[in-house]
Amino acid sequence: MPSILTLVLASLSVTVSSGAPAAASASQGGTQLATHVTGWEYHAHTLIPFTTVYRLDLNRGHAPLVIARGRDGVRVTVTRFTVLADGDVGHTVTRYVMKMPRPRIVDVPLGTYGELDRYALARYGFIAQSEVQMVATAYTAHCYGCSGITAIGRPAGRGIVAVDPRVIPLGSRLYIPGYGFALAGDTGGDIRGNRVDLGFGSYGEAIQFGRREITVYRLK
Repeated sequence: MPSILTLVLASLSVTVSSGAPAAASASQGGTQLATHVTGWEYHAHTLIPFTTVYRLDLNRGHAPLVIARGRDGVRVTVTRFTVLADGDVGHTVTRYVMKMPRPRIVDVPLGTYGELDRYALARYGFIAQSEVQMVATAYTAHCYGCSGITAIGRPAGRGIVAVDPRVIPLGSRLYIPGYGFALAGDTGGDIRGNRVDLGFGSYGEAIQFGRREITVYRLK
């Protein structure tokens, strides 16, 4: 979170009362004298921290890409003090935004590797529409008899998972702890009910994953 910096006393205005005697406003040594101050003001500048927006990118590789760096905004608080007729000091406060913040935008690729902790959804700003307990297996696009093209027309591999469309509709965007972001993009003869088949880039990765129970989050 960007730090907040406050600048106090950015400006000071002094008003000479209209009844000041002529001698009081005489110039001495180049300095204008005033016998009575009737008002002054303080300007406080406060940073408005930028936010970070994460977008799920279906067409990129495995590294997040910063699209926009983000920029803090600036809010100004003006406090005006006035000496009243009875000698008390009154004040008014006004605020305005001098510079609007710009968000930092990060594209998160579909196949982001899953070394993300269980707080990843909140950290990345995604909202889970639902969660399903499922049994997961693993596949690789280089298996015997595989065409390499999924039911939605995308190449098979990491980030593309096979589901039962009656449980998870094709095209759903998913997050799977220990695997990463994924797209429900294929079906399979053995994938029925609460089963999911996760795509991997190599046979060794698929074997290492094996078969396990997982939680699948369907993203909004």
